Amino acid sequence: MNSEDKLRYEINYCGGCDVCRDLLGNSCLVFPEIFRLYDKERERGEKISTGELRNLVDLCNFCALCPCLNIRQALLSAKTEYGEKYGLGFKIRAIENVDRIGKVGGTLPILSNFFLQNGVTRGWIERVAGLHRARKFPKFPKENFPKWVSRRKANIGPGTEQERKVAYFAGCTAKFFFPEVAKAFVKVFEMNGIEVYYPEQKCCGMPAFLEGDTKLTMEFVKYNLPRLMEAVAEGYDIVCSCPTCGYFLKCILKAGAYHSPEYTDSLVVSDGGFLKLPRGGPILSTVHDGFSLVWVEFLNTYLRDDGYFSSISAKKRITVAENTYDAGEYLLKLHSDGEFDTRLGPLSARVAYYPPCHLREQKIGKPYYHLLRLIHGLSLEAIDEIYCCGSGGIMGFKKCFHPLSIKISGRLIAKLKRIDPEVIATDCLSCRLQFNQLTPYKVLHSLEIIKESYDNYQSHSEPRKA
Repeated sequence: MNSEDKLRYEINYCGGCDVCRDLLGNSCLVFPEIFRLYDKERERGEKISTGELRNLVDLCNFCALCPCLNIRQALLSAKTEYGEKYGLGFKIRAIENVDRIGKVGGTLPILSNFFLQNGVTRGWIERVAGLHRARKFPKFPKENFPKWVSRRKANIGPGTEQERKVAYFAGCTAKFFFPEVAKAFVKVFEMNGIEVYYPEQKCCGMPAFLEGDTKLTMEFVKYNLPRLMEAVAEGYDIVCSCPTCGYFLKCILKAGAYHSPEYTDSLVVSDGGFLKLPRGGPILSTVHDGFSLVWVEFLNTYLRDDGYFSSISAKKRITVAENTYDAGEYLLKLHSDGEFDTRLGPLSARVAYYPPCHLREQKIGKPYYHLLRLIHGLSLEAIDEIYCCGSGGIMGFKKCFHPLSIKISGRLIAKLKRIDPEVIATDCLSCRLQFNQLTPYKVLHSLEIIKESYDNYQSHSEPRKA
């Protein structure tokens, strides 16, 4: 059964189940279209065409809100198969490599910003790359994070002095567009006595992965994996300030790896013929913690590491995944252990905290919310309902998807406007771009607020604005 046939099967399964017909209609464009296609095929006897299926997969920004994992897998597999069969086209290839865009644009930031702001050159870029005219572009900073790090030198090589040390995986958007976030990461972690090492790295691979570009995704993974493995071998924890990068490294990369003979052959089989396996879950799975007892015969017959990344060593993928942490997760663990530096100065602001989709998928709660509550003077409200900002990374920039991204975000934006905060705090810089596009509020990464609080500890007796 090819990927398109699997997608057709899942559409029929969803239509027969019908539970999500109203559940996700307000934050997801995929399920309403699934039910429309299912109803049309059942009522009129018209088979869903390949063109309709291609349009369906293009509606998905992989927010992972859907409760059933099989439909996620089917959508992703079909999108990848369509990309291989029909080609991705120049417009996708022009924008999917965010790492390259950041490096090229950051070489001459003043000139790059001029081209993006000038009506003539901006219009040319929009036509060539298929970008939407209404989408606001972030400006290239005068100095991006890799340049700042290389000038600082303290973070560009591994050291062994401190007991706690982390290898920082910054993510493309923090590296090239919001270096203040990456700098805040360094400041906050160093304030807590943690050595920060910035290993050579490229894009985690998520944008290319979600566009169905297997070749580019694998290129990024094969570049990053050995460098992260070396850091782990030197005793470093891998820490991400971007929830999408963390989700990719912790969850997606290791999908199926626990079923590989490379991993299972090292385990002890119980007297009953069972193996105790971590629940790694299928690709894009929300289930990645705890253990299950799996009958060896069942494992050998039905469970294999034959997914997207199966050509890469299972043990290496597992090693990186099991040593990767979200920055908020890591800091909250420090606090739970009584080792977090709580010399936080007061800040005065009404803050709405939005936990992004890929943080929720890591199943680590809302660590930044608990950390921000330690700061005196902040009026903090967390958005607990399940919303999506709709951006989907580069998808929100596409001419064809930008209006849809705005539609998806509608409920969340209405909620934020009801709260009417002075500051929106979120860990996802893709969400930040969307909030900058659609709201009048100041948007900060939680790490920036914590850094400001540290800076304010001794120098100000009165609360400062965040």
